[in-house]
Amino acid sequence: MKLSMSLTLLNAILNLYDVYKTGLGFTEIVWIILGIASILILFRLVYKKSTLEKIPVDKIERIKEKSVFGRRRFTIQLKNGKNRDLNEIKTQSEFNELKKMFSAIGIAN
Repeated sequence: MKLSMSLTLLNAILNLYDVYKTGLGFTEIVWIILGIASILILFRLVYKKSTLEKIPVDKIERIKEKSVFGRRRFTIQLKNGKNRDLNEIKTQSEFNELKKMFSAIGIAN
């Protein structure tokens, strides 16, 4: 995802490089929107999401549950402010088991 967004941002920059010569048209506006979206997504991926495969227990602050368009999503919030999505947890019962386990080791919900 990071590579794809980086390439999209690079492509937007290259397409907008000589916009002062050709003027601002529909295509340039689309590239501006794509470039801004790429910057926002890259910022979120780099500074807000954790890509660690194994997270030490002492780095975990809490577990969160949120609903997006009627689907429940579960995440772990780390002490450094980053989040880690728990895509493997699909049901409420699995989430409840995880909450019990986290409570047993002293991690707040």
